[in-house]
Amino acid sequence: MLHKSQLNISLSVALLVLGAVTARGDIVSTIQNAKSGTTVNVSGTYSVTVPIYVPGGVTVTGPATFNFNNAGNGFVPNGSNVRLNQLTVTGVNHPGIYIYNQSGCVINSCVTTGNKDTGVMIQGSGSANNTIQYCQSYNNVDTATQGQNADGFGCKFGSGSGNKFVNCISHDNADDGYDLWQAGAAVTFTSCQAYSNGKLAQGNGNGFKMGSSGMNLAHTLTGCISHNAGGTTGCGFTQNGNTGNCHLTTCHSYSNKNKDVLNNCSLSNCTMQQ
Repeated sequence: MLHKSQLNISLSVALLVLGAVTARGDIVSTIQNAKSGTTVNVSGTYSVTVPIYVPGGVTVTGPATFNFNNAGNGFVPNGSNVRLNQLTVTGVNHPGIYIYNQSGCVINSCVTTGNKDTGVMIQGSGSANNTIQYCQSYNNVDTATQGQNADGFGCKFGSGSGNKFVNCISHDNADDGYDLWQAGAAVTFTSCQAYSNGKLAQGNGNGFKMGSSGMNLAHTLTGCISHNAGGTTGCGFTQNGNTGNCHLTTCHSYSNKNKDVLNNCSLSNCTMQQ
């Protein structure tokens, strides 16, 4: 008969052979020590005080809630091809999910809320071909900077090519719904929504901020909707100084604080706020 400790070891080995680990004990160590190709299954609510760096090729799958208790960052891919599924991330001092100079990551069906910076953020010239899909980001507020940083989703301050947002919802964040400030390459949005951003701490409050001055990037937006944008500028869609020929198809904007700013865009089957 196996001793209890031997039985636990045998079960752990079996799970690893199957390419899955059921998290228990120190959740941070469990995830950070996982090997590429492993799926870490999580459930319930976890209270942690440090960022979780997910190794390349590792999948973390919920449903589960992670309260980071003012940790500097939340989930941070520490290699390419990280996948996060059905995680709720809250209580982070900076971005809730932060993809920095990593590629091929998929953030799927996650929720970022109650963080003090952008909910999901892509940054760095090495961040390419990442997909954020079926995610929701709301009530992220950065009171220390008067609401100028906490967007729902961001791809900004440099980025690689091939990043995309699909079927995401951003609402009631301090700053913008989606922010492409100083993005390094064109970004694709498909069936994304933004509403009621910029009202919590008087940030800019744009639904889709498609760049900044000095940029010439042709972002693509298809089937996107923005309404009830508030804050200091509050456009549904704005190029914000980006001179690239952005392509908008079947996009709709209404009931925002200000008119859309589309100085150099190609529109097809859109109803915009003019």
